[in-house]
Amino acid sequence: MAELFAAAESGNITPAWLTQALRQSGTLPHGEVVAVELQTTDAFNSQTSHLTLHYSADAPEQAPTRLVLKRNTREAWCIRAQAKEVRFYQTVATLPEHPKIIPPCYAASYDAQSGNSYLLLQDLSETHRQPVTRAETIDTSGSVPRPEYIEATIDTLARLHAFWWEHPLLKTEVAQAGMWQAEEAPAQRYTQRRIQEWEQLMASEPGSTLPAELRTGIEQWLERMPHYWEQRLAPRFATGSKQTLTHGDAYFSNFLCPRQLPGTSYLLDWQSPQVHIGALDLANMLATFWTPAQRHEGQRELRALRRYHDTLTASGVNNYSWEELLDDYRIGLIDWLEVPIWDASNGSSRTYWWPKLQCLFNAVMDWQCLEFMSSTPS
Repeated sequence: MAELFAAAESGNITPAWLTQALRQSGTLPHGEVVAVELQTTDAFNSQTSHLTLHYSADAPEQAPTRLVLKRNTREAWCIRAQAKEVRFYQTVATLPEHPKIIPPCYAASYDAQSGNSYLLLQDLSETHRQPVTRAETIDTSGSVPRPEYIEATIDTLARLHAFWWEHPLLKTEVAQAGMWQAEEAPAQRYTQRRIQEWEQLMASEPGSTLPAELRTGIEQWLERMPHYWEQRLAPRFATGSKQTLTHGDAYFSNFLCPRQLPGTSYLLDWQSPQVHIGALDLANMLATFWTPAQRHEGQRELRALRRYHDTLTASGVNNYSWEELLDDYRIGLIDWLEVPIWDASNGSSRTYWWPKLQCLFNAVMDWQCLEFMSSTPS
């Protein structure tokens, strides 16, 4: 076992290593890998490679020939994130009724002593593609997928959320608790951190180059956080009502859609699943890099929300109204507004965090989220 992790860390991915990893997982009960072709990718959050495998004549005919190998880097955050992803795949493997929206996994292992982990996933690149790439996402002019890909990704997300809706496993370690649930005095701690990050951002912007409306809006967002927590979030998290497993990073570039629709779409990169309100993933998808014009064109945003609700209901969630979804979407926007501020305070380039902040702030204002934060539920 230890040698598998040592070889994975060193990048010594040999036919013998693959044979052992696949044998250990039960994927290759007999035969062996006799040759492997490896092509690395430019993934920023892991060490990821595409593998083409060749087997001995006595290997099973169904043995996978095209795989993706995903390994952690040595950064502490990546070690933690990859461990969560391995745990997620291991858990899904025990749930035969789970919707088939996760890439087939042939090996998932984590070594607590070294912190190293690896995943061997089916390589779907020949039959599937990202709706938009990460580069296209960041460049907001190309961040809107084709309508049929929006529908496919929304359906995939809704099916995921429906399966995990108030699921008993949400109380186990498979779903990392969100910050709101995991800390004492969460509103106070959250607000203090966000204030520090906002002050760092402002200090890095000489001459207050940020628009006055945005600065005022962020200050109101921070001021209203304690009331918002007490009135909107605390009661919800106390009961676990209408919560699910969220992906936590559900950009369109983390989906794979069939090159020829219809067909199954998949959701990738399970490094940050957590128990939360499902609409946070929707805010990530629909507002993070969409301008107001892109959200409003042909009611694109509203139609996506309606499709999500319809699919969620059709998948068995019958205790969740359309009005509740719209309120939860506001919660998602409020939550995601902090992400570009965090990005900026942690050294991301302005070309990345500024369009993101603009898009999210505009959505927060469009959806009257600041008023929502200061209101009291009826």
